[in-house]
Amino acid sequence: MKKSFLLFFLGINFALTSGVYAEDKLLDKLVAVVNTRIVSLSEIVRMEDTLPARKEVSPMVYNESKYDKKQLLDIIIKSYIIRDKINAQGYVINDDAVESRIKMTEERLGLKRADLLNFLKTKNLTYEEYFEIIRETMEYNVFASKIIAPLISVTEQEIKNEYYRRNSSNNALSFKYNLVDFYIKESSLVDKNTDRFLVVLKDYQLTGKLPEEYRDLETNNLDNLNEDALSKELGTILKATSEGSFSKASSIAGYLHIFYVQKKDLVESQDFVKFKEQIQNDIFMSKGKSVTNNWFDREYSNYYIKNLL
Repeated sequence: MKKSFLLFFLGINFALTSGVYAEDKLLDKLVAVVNTRIVSLSEIVRMEDTLPARKEVSPMVYNESKYDKKQLLDIIIKSYIIRDKINAQGYVINDDAVESRIKMTEERLGLKRADLLNFLKTKNLTYEEYFEIIRETMEYNVFASKIIAPLISVTEQEIKNEYYRRNSSNNALSFKYNLVDFYIKESSLVDKNTDRFLVVLKDYQLTGKLPEEYRDLETNNLDNLNEDALSKELGTILKATSEGSFSKASSIAGYLHIFYVQKKDLVESQDFVKFKEQIQNDIFMSKGKSVTNNWFDREYSNYYIKNLL
């Protein structure tokens, strides 16, 4: 009898407990599965509630001004893939490594652990959450340096082009050119329309054919020509001409000239040297976003991802 009563009591208790558990689960729901990683709605909501703190602690991972739930879920999915990929290459960020990084931060800022805990409390962030954000940030740094960085290259010419773009109104900029000078006596032309001359040259570049009127066309290669060796008018024309393009026509001493810009190099000034590294970093970061997105697009197919948001 006692045994039956005990079994009855345990059955009632299990039923009540199961009922409470089921009720709790109704307050949450599954929003994604990444291989064996299950993501619940409460995780996303908690990320929303602590987003300002997350952006302050890890601006590299949380680098957008605003996030919706789908974007936050995307961060979780990418973090899972990043961890899996760097672990496969032998880069495992364990608890000791995270704790060591936190202690280094405390020492650098002159904080004690109690100060850090108080700071996190004001940010509505638990220490456990902070710990995992630091881990994810460390993993992202390894991912960026070991996987993404080798896929990106920034050429010297790209740096110079970007510097010129940012300073195109600066008259102090100076260039060095490799040019092909196409010229012909103006008196030999019946049609002195400079636009026609340009059309003829573009066609000549493609077909190697010239109209009879242009049979006396001459060419001259001009290499390593510094801008200070040019007339003001010609310098202005070439500065406005992109590498790999024909310039506007100009009349010089009875000849009509059009220059094909084979190479256009920015002469390195002190100002260029000063900003060169920053420009290189900016181009690298800009390319990095595209390369990273493409990398994830390829990697998604290697994972089971079920997104219910």
